[in-house]
Amino acid sequence: MSRQARPNVGFALNKDESSVKCYMGDTGLLVSLAFSENDIADEDLYRQIMNGSLALNEGMLHENAVAQELVAHGSKLYFYTHYSEEKHRNDIEVDFLISDGSLQKYRVRPIEVKSSKNYTNVSYDAFKKRFKKKVEEGLIVHPKRFQRDQSGYRIPSYMLFCALS
Repeated sequence: MSRQARPNVGFALNKDESSVKCYMGDTGLLVSLAFSENDIADEDLYRQIMNGSLALNEGMLHENAVAQELVAHGSKLYFYTHYSEEKHRNDIEVDFLISDGSLQKYRVRPIEVKSSKNYTNVSYDAFKKRFKKKVEEGLIVHPKRFQRDQSGYRIPSYMLFCALS
């Protein structure tokens, strides 16, 4: 997946391959490989992950599952980061960027993935504010119920395919 230097619909024209993210095409296989060194990849492991009783980076798994869904839908994977010289760190990070599919007014649709029920969307809001003329309503994929607000759509991960159709 390539980073976008400027979020325009011609993603391939503005990609910056000096910074990339890697995802695995099968999230279940990713979990199995992540725990393979201890030979603990059995039913109990998956049960503990699903019940939230195992400490691990669930955000990585959720983000990988969304990447898998986007690729299955035919999207190429792009993301956006902005490095702040003042703060000496990335101050805006958006997990995925897709085209809105419009035939007349091409716009960028940001997708942010959240794995916990308590989260902030500071980066997402900053991105939308900074590029408001180029950005369509975005999606926040999270573990809560569906809702629509000023930020866009907040959807549970099992509904992502509906938003992409």
